Amino acid sequence: MLDLIVGKVGPVFLTILCGFLLTYVKVIKREGIPFLAKIAMNAFIPAMLFQTLSQSDISAHFDLRLWGSYYSGVLLNFALVFVAARVWLNAQTDEAAVTAMGGVFSNIVLLGIPLVQAVYGEEGLVPLLIVLSIHPLTLMGMTIMIVEGSRGEDGHWVPKVLRSILRVAKNPIIAAIVLGVLASLFEIRMPEMVDGTLERFRTAGPTIALLLVGAGLYGQSVRGNLSASLLCTCAKMFVQPVLVFSVGHFIFDLPPLWLMIVTLVAALPSGANVAIVAGSYNICIDRSSTTILLTTIISMLTLPLLILYAGPH
Repeated sequence: MLDLIVGKVGPVFLTILCGFLLTYVKVIKREGIPFLAKIAMNAFIPAMLFQTLSQSDISAHFDLRLWGSYYSGVLLNFALVFVAARVWLNAQTDEAAVTAMGGVFSNIVLLGIPLVQAVYGEEGLVPLLIVLSIHPLTLMGMTIMIVEGSRGEDGHWVPKVLRSILRVAKNPIIAAIVLGVLASLFEIRMPEMVDGTLERFRTAGPTIALLLVGAGLYGQSVRGNLSASLLCTCAKMFVQPVLVFSVGHFIFDLPPLWLMIVTLVAALPSGANVAIVAGSYNICIDRSSTTILLTTIISMLTLPLLILYAGPH
C-alpha cells in the first residue's frame, strides 16, 4: 500500500508542489499562468482526451449508472448547500447558487485526470471522462440558470442562459470528448503521424495541469465570508464523497473500480470554474477563491488517504 502512495500518488502531489515552488522563485510568473492555462485547456488536455477516448471501446464502457451515481449525489449536495446558504447565511438566491456550486464542482481536468491516470491508468480514465462529459454543462448550466433566473425581472433571462450553455458546449475539452466518443463508436483511427503528435501532447498535458494547480495556490489567502467558505469546503470534501459513494454502492451497485472513480471525483477540490462564474456575475468572488484554496490544500491529505483505503484496482 505504501508503494501505491510513494510510487503513484506521491509524484502527482510533488508536481503540484513544484508548480508552487516554481512560482515562488518566479520561474513561472503570475502573469504567465493564464498563458500556460490557455495552452493546457485548449491544446494539450483536449488532445489527450481525444486520443484516450478514440482508442477506447466506449460502447463497452458507457453505462448510465455512472451518471446516475455521480450526479444524484452531487445534485443532492447542491440542494443541501443551497438551502444552508439561504437559511444559515441569509444569502440571496444568486449568492446561494454560486456558493452551492463551490460545494459541488470538482477540479476534474487539472487534478482529477492526472491523478486517476497515474493510479488507475486508462481503465480508470474512461469512466472519469464519461462523468466529465456533462460535468460543466450540467453544473455550470444549472448555476447560471438560477442566477439569471433570480435576476430576470425583465423576463429575458432565458436567452442569456442559452448563450452561457452554448459557450460551455463549445469548450475545446467538451469538443474533444464528443469527437473522441464519435471516433471510438465509428472506429476511426488517426494516421500514425497525427497519433504520434497527439501522444506528445498527451504526455505534456497532465504535467502542465498539475503545475498549474500548484502555481494557482501561490499568493492566495483566506478572504471573504469564511463561514460560507467553510460550508462549501465541508460539503465538497466530506459530504459529497459520502453521498456519491452511498448512491453508487447501495442504489446503482457499481463495479468496484467505477465506484472508486466516481467517489474520487466527488472528493476532488473545487475547480476554477467556480471562480469564473463568481467573477462573471460579480458575486461571492472572495469566498469562491477561498473555497478553492482550502479544498485544494485539504485534498492533499484526503485524496491519498482515500486511494490508500481503496487500494489498487
